[in-house]
Amino acid sequence: MLGKGTKIINVGIADLQGGQSPEILRTTLGSCIGVVFYAPEKKTGAMAHFMLSKDPGGKDSQKNPLKYAETAIPLLIKKMTELGCHPGDYSVRLFGGASMFKGVQSSFLQHIGEQNILTARTLLEQSKIPVIVEDVGGNDGRTISLYLDDGRILLKKAGFEKYLYKVR
Repeated sequence: MLGKGTKIINVGIADLQGGQSPEILRTTLGSCIGVVFYAPEKKTGAMAHFMLSKDPGGKDSQKNPLKYAETAIPLLIKKMTELGCHPGDYSVRLFGGASMFKGVQSSFLQHIGEQNILTARTLLEQSKIPVIVEDVGGNDGRTISLYLDDGRILLKKAGFEKYLYKVR
């Protein structure tokens, strides 16, 4: 049950949103990746939902930067700075990257999730932002909700729900 004044902010595909307690950030993922930043002292967080690791032609990312990991993750870091948080104040949790196209005869489609996971990990490592929790891969989509009051994540996957409380 939501407390009085709690607002749910939906994060769409190729989208990025930030907020502060008591807000909740929520997204649903398949092969896409949800990158979740949370700063526990400030009860502030941001979430990006990107579709692909890189822009193959290099032109679409100028028009749709939140669609690609290589451009969305730097924008997510920028969003946290705009919210008054700096690297060291927050950590990251990763979700998604499922193999949603197993029956399709396309190597590209079959490996989108894996490539998204690898690229996200690499970019976060290069940015020196520690990944403290991840629930990635597999064949099931996920819905994640970040509760900004304490940083817990409600993960819904394959008909099950569980809370993830690690924020550092």
